[in-house]
Amino acid sequence: MSFLALLGTGLLLNVAASAFVFWRGSLDLGGAAVGTVVGTLIFACGGPLSWLVLMAFFVSSTGLGYLGRSAKRGLAKIHQKGGRRDLVQVLANGGVGMVTAVLFFLTGNPAWAAGFAVSFASSNADTWAGEIGVLSRSEPVSLVGLRPVRRGASGGVSGLGTAAALGGALFIALVVALVDIPRAVFGGRFAAIVLYVTAGGFLGALLDSLLGATVQAQYEMRGDAGTAGGPALTERSRAADGSPNRLVRGLRWVTNDTVNLASCALVTAAAVLLAPVLL
Repeated sequence: MSFLALLGTGLLLNVAASAFVFWRGSLDLGGAAVGTVVGTLIFACGGPLSWLVLMAFFVSSTGLGYLGRSAKRGLAKIHQKGGRRDLVQVLANGGVGMVTAVLFFLTGNPAWAAGFAVSFASSNADTWAGEIGVLSRSEPVSLVGLRPVRRGASGGVSGLGTAAALGGALFIALVVALVDIPRAVFGGRFAAIVLYVTAGGFLGALLDSLLGATVQAQYEMRGDAGTAGGPALTERSRAADGSPNRLVRGLRWVTNDTVNLASCALVTAAAVLLAPVLL
């Protein structure tokens, strides 16, 4: 297919997909619009097989959002945003993959294809860890200092969440292998690609937790005793009455979306740089 044919087909498919998930309530209007752009460019520049990797991430992560919904209702006061993803969240999770797909199209360099796969493995690993980890029976601990933290708090890790992160990265790696990207781009080195993408995605999720525990802005949640004697923390800069919350940790401008984008971009850049050496 020509580029224009791919662009037109991708636009039709992604308008339909975004309209459906907007109707289902998983995206707001801005998120649906940006998701259409991201998906269309990936389809046009990376081809239908790359688009299937994007869909594997989106469908699996969205589906896990419905898992244990009753247990997750209490997390709203901790998290900055609700269940509907906005345009910033879409860019934080899919923007890096979109850029790598465009660069692969422009250069033909296989390293950008490796970066594309790792970017979505990282986003998927982090999403799976968040959606499944909060259902763990054991209390999470901070990746820094291993001190107890509230369930769902940024920077917290648990055994179940860590296993979920590994599973999320492996899932994308297997999808990459199944859609034949290793044969088309890397000459058939399936085992090497699966290991490379899984490792990159898992490291991305760990980096996300590390940044969440150190530089992400966390505010004191007033009227809550917190965990282990410390103040309860929230990502929200303002209380329900509109008054500002006190910054306890991190940098005010570093949000959860910032952390997601930074961790994904860093491991993707590393994957691109190391691909000529390791693949």
